[in-house]
Amino acid sequence: MAAVFTVAMAAAADPASADPNTTVVYDDAGSAPQIGLIGDSTLSGVRWQDDYGDLREYNFVFDSASCRRLVERSCWSREDYRPETALQRMQQLSGQWGDVLVVMSGYNDSGNGFVDGVDAIVAEAKRQGISHVMWLTMRTAEVSYEDPLHLTNVDTYSEDNEVLMDRAAQLGGYLQLADWETHSAEKSSWFEYDGVHLTPDGVDGVTTFIADQVGRMLAGENVTPPAPPWETVGEGDDGIRVVRAQEGLIDAGIAMSGGVDGTFGTYTAEAVRTFQAQQGIGVSGVVDEPTAIALGVYTPPTDAGAEAVTTDATPPATTKANAAATPVAATPEATSGASSDATPATTTGTSTGAAPTPNPNAPTPTTRPETSTSPLGAGIVIAPAVAGASAVLALAIKRRMRSPTPRHRSHR
Repeated sequence: MAAVFTVAMAAAADPASADPNTTVVYDDAGSAPQIGLIGDSTLSGVRWQDDYGDLREYNFVFDSASCRRLVERSCWSREDYRPETALQRMQQLSGQWGDVLVVMSGYNDSGNGFVDGVDAIVAEAKRQGISHVMWLTMRTAEVSYEDPLHLTNVDTYSEDNEVLMDRAAQLGGYLQLADWETHSAEKSSWFEYDGVHLTPDGVDGVTTFIADQVGRMLAGENVTPPAPPWETVGEGDDGIRVVRAQEGLIDAGIAMSGGVDGTFGTYTAEAVRTFQAQQGIGVSGVVDEPTAIALGVYTPPTDAGAEAVTTDATPPATTKANAAATPVAATPEATSGASSDATPATTTGTSTGAAPTPNPNAPTPTTRPETSTSPLGAGIVIAPAVAGASAVLALAIKRRMRSPTPRHRSHR
């Protein structure tokens, strides 16, 4: 089987923003579908260890970078550079991501960055004609990792999973969630001490998991797990469940001062009591499960809910002529300040904190013709993709202002 090569990216004029070789293209799966994978350092272990496992069942474009963020300026990485955002890289490789875009990212994103980033990635995927986006849920079991600025930790990752569930529910199957959180919960040997970065066993685990989930999606299934049980919310609470409840109250015609702000105060409690009295539900002023069901903001799982749900539209399988049995290079498009003097290099290593070392035996990749142009940064508009996005965004900004208490040194 042909090797997977790391692709050289053009070196930027500013060394502080220069990108090393982060893009990998595999084109040796014959007529198998083409998929794309993009991520931060939680996915980069696959590239650092040069082990793509079951991903080779597909033709793919793979791009991961340490300290990458979705839309906000990325942080400084363990590879001694500041990577481009996921949105920028998507635009640079526009048209090459295939039928399914797999995203494993968000561990370095602040609240507003994550919410805005999910919407921006989904909107860009739709613009490029990608059939589906599959996002791996954030890991929360035995996690001590915090981003370099201590803006995120295991608590915010749990909140981000709620945001992902909310978006998946509203986007009708276009965005689906691969439940990495549950799948990896008891696999401590798959991770380094921080609970998110992959060991060699973890690389095998994540590539097998992704390949399986993509296969199910391409077969027409919706891989998003059932919604978790409803948690009662009342005065003093905030979060995505409060946003849903407030939206449900307004949709039910209940007057509510303050509108949708994600904070459960006295006005929200009064509106809940009014709704409960109208519906003949026990008047408590809190949104418990019966109230949430009556509001239409929660559907309890059924026995069939744990099984895969078939989507109405099956993503078309992209067939590719197997004219070249060797992986080829993806050409970044319209990289601002790029130089044509970049030197190809393949990187190997482990995600133990040290930067990968060059492989002197790396072959030189060939070049794939450019498919389209998408000037980096030109005309980028990040707009809420679904109803209620502004309220969720405001809530996310507010909650991140309550910065988590640093507990562990960042392991980027």
